[in-house]
Amino acid sequence: MKARMLFGLLLCAGATAFGDPASGVPKVTDVTMTQAASRLVTIGYRLTDAPAIVTLDIQTNATDGSWASIGGENIWSLSGDANKKVSGKDEYTINWRPDISWPDHKIADGGARAVVTAWALDNPPDYMVVDISDNAGNVEWYPSADFLPGGLLGDDRYRQSTIVMRKIAARDVTFTVGSIGEYNRNDARERTHAATLTNNFYIGVFEVTQAQWSRIFTSRPWPSYFTNDTCRAMRPVEQICFNEVRRGGTSSSTGGEWPAPPGDGSFLKLLRDKTGIDFDLPSETQWEYVCRAGNGEGRWGNGTAVEGGAATPGRCTSTGGSDSDARNVTAEKGTAVVGTYPPNDWGIYDMHGNIQEFCLDYFMDDPTPLRGAVNTTVNAGGHIVRGGCFVQSWACIRSAWRSYNKDSYQPKHFGVRLVCGMAK
Repeated sequence: MKARMLFGLLLCAGATAFGDPASGVPKVTDVTMTQAASRLVTIGYRLTDAPAIVTLDIQTNATDGSWASIGGENIWSLSGDANKKVSGKDEYTINWRPDISWPDHKIADGGARAVVTAWALDNPPDYMVVDISDNAGNVEWYPSADFLPGGLLGDDRYRQSTIVMRKIAARDVTFTVGSIGEYNRNDARERTHAATLTNNFYIGVFEVTQAQWSRIFTSRPWPSYFTNDTCRAMRPVEQICFNEVRRGGTSSSTGGEWPAPPGDGSFLKLLRDKTGIDFDLPSETQWEYVCRAGNGEGRWGNGTAVEGGAATPGRCTSTGGSDSDARNVTAEKGTAVVGTYPPNDWGIYDMHGNIQEFCLDYFMDDPTPLRGAVNTTVNAGGHIVRGGCFVQSWACIRSAWRSYNKDSYQPKHFGVRLVCGMAK
């Protein structure tokens, strides 16, 4: 095919595919790329061993002969068989509008190619976006946050009408939980020990917001203490209790006990019914593993040392500040819009100190004997909460800090972060 200039874009049909040729592993072949006079770029491919999740990248040929991506932020104007689970056809088609997402570029003949990647369902891309609006059930996948249309923090949908999940590779991972000498350490609750995770999982990039909660839990929408209309929708949901999140009622004391599914009428049951995805709360071990983001004891999630008087990553301003500043970052001296502060090293926001987040585990002082398993032994004191909150000092929002409260308690500083398994 001869390249043609269309509104400043000269595009050739070079294309390639990635996939494991081994039997039973999805493989992309016969990739083609053409551009019509209407400016529309059409990419065709074949897929064997479907179903699979398929993503697209566009690369250009650098002067040294290597290929480089034009960047996911430049190829978001896609439709067709990309960024989703595909199956049931012999040939697949992706449409791209470079004049919308990558205008005014000119590429020499032979200087661009489409890279179509097939992902096995048990090893999906790093980011999953679940629609909870009127298009509930629509799920898209992206290889990195850079590929999210509009940008993770640039498009409010990701904090209001969709849920963005980040893949955590945790199968058979053993790591050290707890702390040794951190200030305000509780010896009984923070004893260091090895804990093992059994499966990979997705976790919410953000805490569940007021807008997201209200789309699902329509019988009690907007349960917010903080009602500033300019940012209320994207603040974390609070004034909720464990019972209504997983059991089905504010005073319920039975049903919805993990590992059983969430109880009828609960937020999690309603969310599962709407999306078809088995969302749940993180276990305490999952939570701490993600919070640390590969950083060991004595470190915040971005790798900096936990030191008395220092600004807390993810809670204070990016330029630092006193502990008092950390608690007074909003006009109402309360929660901040999710994603306000820099993420940890794994791209997860607000693990330190926005709200306390529910976990699956019942509280026990010393979880050492569990070695990472969920504590299912009933404790009248309730379930674990992690992360600290805006009313607490920096010493109480460390990765190892553990607390709990009664399952019917609905304070202005308890909220939810979601986890789920791989694609089905």
